[in-house]
Amino acid sequence: MKTRWMPALIVAMGLPGWVHAPCQAQGRFPLTAHLVAQTLSSSGMQTVDEQVSLLANVVAAEPAPLLDILSIEPLGDKSLGKHRESHSLVKMGCRMAGVCLPFYSVVSKSEAPGDGAPTVLNVSSEAALTVRRPNSGIVIRAGAHATLVMDDARSHVEVTVVSLENGIAGHKIHVATPDHKQVYLAEVVSSNRLKRSF
Repeated sequence: MKTRWMPALIVAMGLPGWVHAPCQAQGRFPLTAHLVAQTLSSSGMQTVDEQVSLLANVVAAEPAPLLDILSIEPLGDKSLGKHRESHSLVKMGCRMAGVCLPFYSVVSKSEAPGDGAPTVLNVSSEAALTVRRPNSGIVIRAGAHATLVMDDARSHVEVTVVSLENGIAGHKIHVATPDHKQVYLAEVVSSNRLKRSF
């Protein structure tokens, strides 16, 4: 009787849906470089899948969740002949709490010669584009100093930052510490105050 069921079991295991069913049944959906690149591109930093390297296998409780950029840190440059390649460490997390743990990915960007100082994911060029737009309710200007307030249930941190782009109240912009070693995505509250969570 056992031998009669063996061929049916082998056929069932060979079906493509059979392989994915246990992973999805346990509520684990892999997060991909494509999803990270899509999130960065929708934030104004044009990125393709090939530029993103996930540092670990990351899973979420739902397929294709909305992601937020938590921080961007420069990792340095590498010269490739006439072109330079800059690398950034991007910390991301799911917008909805409990869907996934925060995770890191490395994003590389090529820069043509004569671009000047390296930029973190072309944040400076995005800021330049913002400057050229009409002044429609701009509260904070690129280059302005402000205080970034970071809160969660256990701590309260205030950091002095420099705005990397113009911002409208309620919108998220990129800011950096004065030494430009840390880059954050924060919500504009006023001309001298921004906020974000950890």
